[in-house]
Amino acid sequence: MRTYVFTATLSFALGYYACNFAIISSIYNFAASVPETTHKRYLLYAVLILLLLFFLILIPLERIANFEARRKEEYPYRTSAREHLQRRGSF
Repeated sequence: MRTYVFTATLSFALGYYACNFAIISSIYNFAASVPETTHKRYLLYAVLILLLLFFLILIPLERIANFEARRKEEYPYRTSAREHLQRRGSF
């Protein structure tokens, strides 16, 4: 129930801010003016390259980390850092 209330409140707030601050029209104006200015075009290229890197690097890394975490659950010798320190006599 909380998620529905939160989602409805969030969508209302985003719609209000988009209407109040004319976010959609400013995004459209920015996209329309990209071909006429080079610094905006370079900014757009940089954002697209960063998005591409995110999809090519970070998402596979997350999958690898999830796979390793599931694989390590079967490892029988799991000890905490506190147990290691107690064994060495440092704690």
